[in-house]
Amino acid sequence: MRHQLGFLLLEAFRGLRADRFLSATSVLTIGICSSVLSCLLLGLSLVLSLDASRSGPEAALRVFTRPGFEDSASLASLHLKLLRLGGFDSVVFVGKDDALMEFRRDFGDEMLQYLDANPLPHSFLLYPSDKPLSAVRVRALRERLRLFDGVEEVSSNALHLQWLDRWRLPVQVGALLLLGFVGGALALIVHNAVKLNLYTRKTLVENMKYCGASEAFILTPFVLEGVLLGLGGSLLGVATLGFLIHLGRFLLPSLPAYVPFRLLAPSLAGGTALIALFSSTRTVRAFLRSRAT
Repeated sequence: MRHQLGFLLLEAFRGLRADRFLSATSVLTIGICSSVLSCLLLGLSLVLSLDASRSGPEAALRVFTRPGFEDSASLASLHLKLLRLGGFDSVVFVGKDDALMEFRRDFGDEMLQYLDANPLPHSFLLYPSDKPLSAVRVRALRERLRLFDGVEEVSSNALHLQWLDRWRLPVQVGALLLLGFVGGALALIVHNAVKLNLYTRKTLVENMKYCGASEAFILTPFVLEGVLLGLGGSLLGVATLGFLIHLGRFLLPSLPAYVPFRLLAPSLAGGTALIALFSSTRTVRAFLRSRAT
């Protein structure tokens, strides 16, 4: 078994070395397609992550209290009214001191160093029960909350949700269609490379058949060859993905949090290898059937 596996691996690498120009051209072309796939995966992952963060469980409306509306009884009364409103999973009170800590964490101390007192108001974080959220739903909740006594302002991510509501479906559908198109192009490249090698080495295939080799034994080296081509080309796509994420950090420092490279890179390489495996398997089987007739 070990000798058979070694023979199959040697045959796969020998096929790649037999026509180095064809192998290099195939790897480069697959790499270009893989780079396009990396761009599509990056955009799709970014939209999905933004959708999850802006309309998922962590999306919240923030209710700010009016100046002077800071005694315990008034805050407790407003808290009870918000709980009775309905449509929210939870209502969390954020005191002035907690708000000041959040501000320092996000913006630093430079803007507060000349102030003698904490200027930030008390607030409440309201987590809507609707998942996913829509801009229309958020606006309706904001209008209801503004009618409450003691409410100064209500902040939300309605603008982000409006953009997501408009572009979520077109971007996702368009990206998936392009992924399918580029995946088909990858399969065609692998198909042509493996088919050319099959015709170049058809004498070897015929001799293996005459010696009683099974279809799986004949098929394996050519399939391994196709997978190696796919993996070789995917390295360029992974490098492109890493470069785009690194470049995007200058425009959006939090981009790595939205686009997990450690998840996308194996997915890109594994997806390319699977496409190559499927395409090369179908190509070899079709060739063997044509030679049998």
